[in-house]
Amino acid sequence: MPNLFSQEAGPQPPREIRAQVEIMALLKTLMQNRDPLTVTFTDRSQKFQSFIVKLDTDQGELWIDELIPREGDKYASQGESFRIDAWHEGIHMRWDCPGATQVELDDAPAYAAGVPDELFYHQKRGAFRASVRRTADIAVELAHPERKRRFTAYLMDLSATGCKIRLEGDMSRSLSPGELYTPATLHLPDAGRVEVAMEVRHVEYREEANETHAGMMFKQPTALAQRSIDRFVNFLQREARRMEKEDLF
Repeated sequence: MPNLFSQEAGPQPPREIRAQVEIMALLKTLMQNRDPLTVTFTDRSQKFQSFIVKLDTDQGELWIDELIPREGDKYASQGESFRIDAWHEGIHMRWDCPGATQVELDDAPAYAAGVPDELFYHQKRGAFRASVRRTADIAVELAHPERKRRFTAYLMDLSATGCKIRLEGDMSRSLSPGELYTPATLHLPDAGRVEVAMEVRHVEYREEANETHAGMMFKQPTALAQRSIDRFVNFLQREARRMEKEDLF
């Protein structure tokens, strides 16, 4: 089976995966990485969060944790159908569940549903990264919900799926790969404050500049936030092309 998470040259068109061995591999990855699931019940607009807590290959079942907010447990207990969206390293996965059965896992409620026959898979990695001029000083505010940390950083580049930021001094021990900062606020020109959740992907301290550079990935941005980010990336791309043309003369 090909590695579905191997690095590709650019974003790939959406496709449906129907091979059970591939579907189980993807679900196992989501479970092992504790990637959050967004659960949306049919004919309901509210979204709920959960996680895969168990995969039963023999029974062909996946178990998800109790839902947040807890109101979702009522809909799940009633057997309502729902859709699950998940993201892993810039890859969007989606599948439908006709319903779930309430079960118990470690004395806590969970919900068992059948492993899907098909899974929507869309790789968005490899998105165009637009450089941001250092003189622009576009600020990024980071807040950690549990550790009560707050940082102010500045954009180095930006894409539809993430960004690279710089911070003054050695912050390599304060930012750890895998940490989620929410809310994180991008202060984009014209768009103003754009709030997203950001996950730390990699961190590097540049001693010669006394700066820390960190790669960040956006986690499930709202449609409004994504549009604001996409518009600014397009603006940066147009500016880069304009500068290239001016350099020709």
